[in-house]
Amino acid sequence: MKLNTLLTHAPFHTVTLTAGARGAANNITNVTMMDAPDILPYLKSSDLLVTTGYHVKDDPNGLICLIEQMAQKNCAALFIKTKRFFGQLPKEAIQLADRLGFPIVEIPENWSLGETVNQMLNIILDKRTSELRGAIETHKLFSSHIINGKGLNALLANLTELTGHRAFLSTAYFAPIAGDHSLAEAFSPFKKWASEHGSFLPAGSAAFTVFSTLAPKEGYTLFPVYAHEKKAALLLLKGFVHPTEQVKLLTIEQALNVISFELLKEEAVKQSNRRIRNEFFANFLDDAFSSEEETVSRAKEFDLPLKQKYVCAVGRIDAPEEEWSYYTNQRELDEVYYFFEKELNTMDIPCRLFTKGEMLIILAKVPDHMKDTHLFTASFLEKLQSRLTREHRITISFGVSHLCSSLLFVRQGYKEARDALKTNRLSSGPSSIHFHRTKDVNELLRLLPSKDLTQFYKHTVQQLKLSNLEEEKSLLDTLFVYMESHCHISETAKRLFVHRNTVVYRLEKCEELLGISLKDPDFSLQVRLALRIKHLINA
Repeated sequence: MKLNTLLTHAPFHTVTLTAGARGAANNITNVTMMDAPDILPYLKSSDLLVTTGYHVKDDPNGLICLIEQMAQKNCAALFIKTKRFFGQLPKEAIQLADRLGFPIVEIPENWSLGETVNQMLNIILDKRTSELRGAIETHKLFSSHIINGKGLNALLANLTELTGHRAFLSTAYFAPIAGDHSLAEAFSPFKKWASEHGSFLPAGSAAFTVFSTLAPKEGYTLFPVYAHEKKAALLLLKGFVHPTEQVKLLTIEQALNVISFELLKEEAVKQSNRRIRNEFFANFLDDAFSSEEETVSRAKEFDLPLKQKYVCAVGRIDAPEEEWSYYTNQRELDEVYYFFEKELNTMDIPCRLFTKGEMLIILAKVPDHMKDTHLFTASFLEKLQSRLTREHRITISFGVSHLCSSLLFVRQGYKEARDALKTNRLSSGPSSIHFHRTKDVNELLRLLPSKDLTQFYKHTVQQLKLSNLEEEKSLLDTLFVYMESHCHISETAKRLFVHRNTVVYRLEKCEELLGISLKDPDFSLQVRLALRIKHLINA
């Protein structure tokens, strides 16, 4: 309570402020009564002292010293019964109090000090009770906004009406959540700082931070809004809120509490929706639905039409597996998921997000007019990576599928994106993007067990009676190069560094031993595969 407020209540409305009128707005947090000479060590900031001045009645300098040191300690005021021992206050004491702006109030001689202190405490307690009652009513008001589904915008509008300060709510990284979005510009000086140091929050244990912008010169007050373990959101009020404005701070405190609960509720709803989406997508990838019609019907619930082109991107956070626990990875993946969700909305990219294990899956709808799907996909993925690194200091790499002509091809697209990421992730740096490419014959052959490859080669040798050719290495090499050169004799001779006639002779020898034309398509395919397998086995 402020001193000038106290002086408006009975019986203190009859007393006068003798000196130090500049301190009439001093805040009172405690009332004490003492006449002991060693009172000063027990006084604290915002204390109001009630005394008869008995301990300094014979020492004018003692009263001067008391006033000076109480002013240094930022005490609220001195209530003194002057008529009892002083008659009147010394002029020196009045002049000092006026110069220091330290209030001195003379109380009547017939007032009991104890009764005076009790009256003060009653007034202070009544005011505090009124404030608390107001806080309860305010909390009920704010809670009703949320319970009735009016949301955070209505709550912040009501907060503005009660406090006189326009309000804006954002994430710790200044992404808008609700309120007056025109205030977002006040955060611009901090965005660069936050990208380098993390979220901007009031320092230490401070309940709020007050700051001013240079151009234009505007004052703001910033409050953290804590919700569970996630980084705090930020409530920005235009204008300064002074620590002594208890009623206003209580109102803001109730708003912060309700906002915290609303953010927790929204988080729980998001988690539930995300779990349902992930279950659907996992069942879709595993082909767990009873029919194609059921698959299409389920997909429509998640706005995934059948006749739509898609690109599937599978991402994984770049972190050494031995350094991150499963819990840490999932927590960071949640943060990336919600960050991407908001960013994709601002980028106007029609996407659906899913998670599967440690993978983040982005299923992007590709417009029919889009010609370069690689450029389209790489463009928005690179933006996501850049913003994630800048604002969260997390890097993520992606594998990207071919264009899926319809929803049913997304299963294969997911496998392509996952394989592209798995194959290239460890050999590439952070924030990389890998597009799936069709494997050549050698890559496909390497996917088969070596035992099966050897068995196929031996079967082909026996079937085509190539045992004699194995004894003649030059014939075998000539046959392999001839097949790989698309049956061009001149190109074969060039690669083997032999005369053209030598190649013709060796090929005629092969046909004689095999008893079949080398231009037969089935024979050509089987021999080329067998010879490639032989080279892979030898390698």
